[in-house]
Amino acid sequence: MAIATAAQVRDGYLRVLSGTAEDSLIDTLIARFDDISSAYCGFPVNSNQSTFENNTYTHYFDGDGSGVLQLRVIPANTITSVHVDVDRDYGASSLVASSDYTLDTNEGLVILNTDSTQGAFDKGYRSVKVIYTAGFTTIPDGIVHACGMQVSHWYRNRDNIGFQNVSQQGGSIRVDGLQLLASTRQALAPYRLAGAIGGFLG
Repeated sequence: MAIATAAQVRDGYLRVLSGTAEDSLIDTLIARFDDISSAYCGFPVNSNQSTFENNTYTHYFDGDGSGVLQLRVIPANTITSVHVDVDRDYGASSLVASSDYTLDTNEGLVILNTDSTQGAFDKGYRSVKVIYTAGFTTIPDGIVHACGMQVSHWYRNRDNIGFQNVSQQGGSIRVDGLQLLASTRQALAPYRLAGAIGGFLG
């Protein structure tokens, strides 16, 4: 899957194109946008790539003795397993029963039930291991819009890499670099992960 289709970008943001001849290139640019922009938003690198899409993560946390654990990626969709082990072996005996906790998907919180056998996330360095899936199962329109704007910019300026000005119609015009556009960053702003979530602090 991809966060947008070539047809969405071509028809909505690259009206200079007709037909599907450039769709392979557009698909490549969409994939690169997903990697670059999701990292910008604080989504962690997983298997050498970052993505907005639903993905499987294995993360380790320092237990604080409370009954609530903040995951690093939201929305959090499913929990595969939770281990609590101050010795960091994460064997079968440290597996927390799925009936012991509740997942708040929107906030990315693993909440131990009041009657849980576990009781608390034991204090310790990397004492908690969680395998879970998180990310968007349906990509929000705002991200698709940001993708369309940025991919259109990249496509139109792919021959101007490294140039600040280009000659056109007997004159010279300034061209923007290939970094994320201000309008793209503005569209992505609601999806940036902050604080204990993701990799963006601030």
